[in-house]
Parts: sequence; C-alpha cells; structure tokens
Amino acid sequence: MIPVTPRGFKDVLPGEARWRESIISNTRETLALWGYAPIETPTLEVLEVLEQGGALTSMPFRLFDTDNELLVLRPDVTLQVARMAASRLKKEDLPLRLRYVERIYREEESQRGLSRQLTQIGVEAIGFSGTYADAEMVLLLADTLRAAGLTDFTIALGTVGVLRELLELCVASKAVDTAWSAALLKAFHAGNYVAIEQLTEASGLDAGYAKILRTLPTISGKAEAIARVGELVSPLGITDGLAQLQATYAIIEGAGLAEQVSIDFSVVSSYDYYTGLVIEAYAPGLGKALGSGGRYDRMLQGFGISAPAAGFAVCLESIMQALLNEDAPGQKQTAFNALKVSIDEEEPAAAFIEAARLRATGQAVRLELGSTGAEDLS
Repeated sequence: MIPVTPRGFKDVLPGEARWRESIISNTRETLALWGYAPIETPTLEVLEVLEQGGALTSMPFRLFDTDNELLVLRPDVTLQVARMAASRLKKEDLPLRLRYVERIYREEESQRGLSRQLTQIGVEAIGFSGTYADAEMVLLLADTLRAAGLTDFTIALGTVGVLRELLELCVASKAVDTAWSAALLKAFHAGNYVAIEQLTEASGLDAGYAKILRTLPTISGKAEAIARVGELVSPLGITDGLAQLQATYAIIEGAGLAEQVSIDFSVVSSYDYYTGLVIEAYAPGLGKALGSGGRYDRMLQGFGISAPAAGFAVCLESIMQALLNEDAPGQKQTAFNALKVSIDEEEPAAAFIEAARLRATGQAVRLELGSTGAEDLS
C-alpha cells in the first residue's frame, strides 16, 4: 500500500514549516502588542454544547467517543471562545482580549479539492462594544496582515444589521417565510446575484423590498456608500448599524487606513451569529478571503451570559498563497541557518561544551561527526 495522507490533509516539510513558524511568530508578537492574551482550545467539542452559541454552517467532522457522546473536531474557534468565556472566564474583568493560533477541521466534498485542515490566527474581544471596538478590529486586522508580510491587501466592511432588519420586514409581510430569508442570506454570502434575483422575483414580494434587496449587494465604495444605503432604507425605518459603521469608518480614515479599506454591503458571513459589523480581507489573485470576522453581540447568551463581542480570524494557508502571489521576500527565507560543530571521537565532550557556548549566544548549532571545529551551514 502506498503511504498517503487522507484527502484534504498534508505533511508540512521543514522549509515550509519554518516559513509558517515565522509568520505565526510575527503575528503573535503584533497581537500581543495590542494587549491580547494567548489561549488554547480543545481539538474536540461536544456538539450539543457548541451549538448553543449558534448553528454550525460548515460541515464538521463528527465522532462518538466511548461515552457515546457526539463530538466534533473544531470547525471554528469563535464558538469555542464564547463557550470558554461563559464557563471558565465569567469571573474575569471585562473586556477580555484573547488571541489564538489553532487548526480547524471542516469536511468538504471530494470533488471540490479543498483542504480539510486549516490554521487560523485570530482574536476575540469579549465585553467590548461600540465604535472604538469595531475600529480596533479593523485596524488590528490590518496590522496582523502586515506582520505576516503582506503589503497588497484590501479590507471590506459591511453590516448585517441592515439586511437582517430588511429580511424581518419581508417575513412580517407574509409574502415570504424564514426558509426564504435563510436562502437569501446564503445567496448574499456567496455573492450569487442570480440567486438573489430569482428569490426576489419568485416570492411575490413587494416590489419596493425586492428592488432594495437587489440593489444592496451592488453598493460599495467609501463613506458615500453608507450614505447611499441610508437613503435607500431610511424610508422603511431601517437604521440598524449604519451610524456605527459610518463612525467606525471615520476613525479608520483618520488613522490613515482608508486607502486599504472599503465599504461593501455584499459582505455577509455564512455564520448566523454576526449582529453588526462584518469584515473580510482580500489579496489580489486569491479567489477567497484571507480572513473574516465581525461583531456577535448575542452569541454568549446561548451559553448563559450576556456580553457584547467581536473578533476575526485569518487563514495562515491563504496568507502564504497571497505572499507567493506577491513574490514577497519572506517566503524565500526558509533556509535553516546553523553552525556545524564536529565531534572528535577521542574527546566528544568538548564539542558539546562548544555547542552549548554558541547556543548561549543565540546561535543555532548542529552536532555532527567529523573533524573538530565549527562550520557555517547557512
């Protein structure tokens, strides 16, 4: 039998592993400088517990343990952090600023050829709300991408508040039901304008609502995009999230990041737990987001406490691909620089003493049999 890895999983060899390690180290340092404390979450979770915080829209790996408990390999870290905050950290002073580097596991259909194991670098801020908190998420995301070595990226901001409030009005009109609403949300997340058109035409929905739903995902730009959406939905009494998004963008603009940040009302996460700001980061030539996040103020209620929260996660593998597309110098720095200290068989302890002396100065050293002395292997 040929020794192979399961579909969607792979070995990471030394050169790539050193590159991954470097990116993780740099981003961890940046997140720490913003005051985020490290945490680690378990690989396995009880499915029933995790679903208290929100529906799992991705396909998790499921298994039964010897206690006949249905478990899942973590498909997402945000739900885990919410569970942790509600159970293990509920006596801590808020806000909690937490950071993590974790592998996640998601089942994918075989014909899609996608990885089923990814590495997320992310943060969660619990008990932190308002414009300043939202601006921190965006500015910290930009700093994280820069720390990873990226220079060419765009961060798109939106708010799910407007769309959710509009869908509630549509359902209240009795022309559509919640299943239709869920299908439309899914079409927004996928950027499937054809599906949006079909859903709004086939539903018997009020023409005014249908027009707004078809127009909303086409609106993007800078501050003027927020004003345009306000003009579109204010006659319906919809204001949810627009003022805060405008104030958040003003802070980002004042901080000098407006060049790499845009407003995009097509940005909607597939996760049902977001309540306000939603964020997605992109890089040229990459057919998927580098990372995403947003505000999820109601998630912790499912675990028995009430606290606002926001966060984001970036995918290490997507960042690496974007760096390759940029031809960034960091991705070439994978050589292992070390001195070789040779062991003299007649006096082997001397080599170990010399190696210890060099390591104490911060120099990597490898011991090998051969003539005495040190040789640069860089």
